[in-house]
Amino acid sequence: MHVAVILCSFTSISDGNGEQTVLRGVQTSLLSMYIPSKPFTCLDGSLTVPFEFVNDDYCDCQDGSDEPGTSACSNGQFFCENKGYLGTLIPSHFVGDGICDCCDGSDEYETTIVCNNTCL
Repeated sequence: MHVAVILCSFTSISDGNGEQTVLRGVQTSLLSMYIPSKPFTCLDGSLTVPFEFVNDDYCDCQDGSDEPGTSACSNGQFFCENKGYLGTLIPSHFVGDGICDCCDGSDEYETTIVCNNTCL
């Protein structure tokens, strides 16, 4: 039996100037809303903030959409990519809590927890 260990998972997007930004926790279908070279508008339309406010560990948007990769917003959602398996959403307050909630372990990317990849 072979066990794969995943230490982190991320989506890298271009800012249009050749720079790549690592963006964690965003559903693939919503990536077009997260453009590093433009201000970010909360998905509920409630606020527009500089893109630097995305995943800065401070909840600016009422819907939590500016913090998809952190646990800053109690009502936010983190997208587990689970490559090779089904992607799923978990509450963002599960991110970095020391428990491997995503089968690929992507919710524990900034912890010392090593998550076995159980996506089968």
